Amino acid sequence: MKRTVGILSMDLKRAFGSSGFLLAILGVWLIYYAGAGSEIEYAPDVLLLFKYSTQASGFNKIIILCCVLPYTISYCIDWNSKYMRPVVIRVGSFRYALSKIIACGLSSAMAVVVGIILFIVPFAIHIPLVSPVAGNFEAFATGTLGGELLLDGQYVSYFVVYIYLAALAGAFWAIVGLCASAFMPNKFVALFLPFIGLYVLNFITVEFPIWLQLNEVTNGDVIIGGTTFSLIYATLLVGVLLAGVGLLFVKTTARRLSNE
Repeated sequence: MKRTVGILSMDLKRAFGSSGFLLAILGVWLIYYAGAGSEIEYAPDVLLLFKYSTQASGFNKIIILCCVLPYTISYCIDWNSKYMRPVVIRVGSFRYALSKIIACGLSSAMAVVVGIILFIVPFAIHIPLVSPVAGNFEAFATGTLGGELLLDGQYVSYFVVYIYLAALAGAFWAIVGLCASAFMPNKFVALFLPFIGLYVLNFITVEFPIWLQLNEVTNGDVIIGGTTFSLIYATLLVGVLLAGVGLLFVKTTARRLSNE
């Protein structure tokens, strides 16, 4: 247990203390701001700006490029610098891989969360977070996931729903990049394969039921039995996919080291 805590603590410090983490936050903020750019002058509330940004064409795909910045290339750095071997000898390949997965996922998710919050807060100082008399309020309240939260006046909770889903997506695709780097320890593979993977997955699942399309689920476009159940389903779906990717990363790391 002590070894697990030690390696995880070290990875978390490297992830959250990296320039990539700060760049990811800045990138998320810039993408949201650019997405809302044409509406900033006229928006009656932050809700309209937020929804306008998230529904912009290609928005979620660009976000993926930011999510991989905090710690996705850490495996490449460890492998190419020969740092991995002495660490694995001390803690074992499973602890090493698990620590990488947790640090990569958490740092990417937090970069998304902080970036979105930095987008929301400055606008909320000058205009209402949500205006019930705004023209689009009824559409958001009746046609989107978490709409009942708006009707109940739980405005912050409505934003939390979408921030959480965005964080889930960010963590997943960052770990996909981490896993890819175990097969080919190249920084460009780690950084760009998640972006390519999103397109490939969308193409493969386009004819699937919408509740099996990961992109639709993490965008908040899938409503199954209310907000709570929809979030539980999204968490389970991403969790199952993460477990598969994580297991592949663990096995690939162990095999690569044994063949070195």
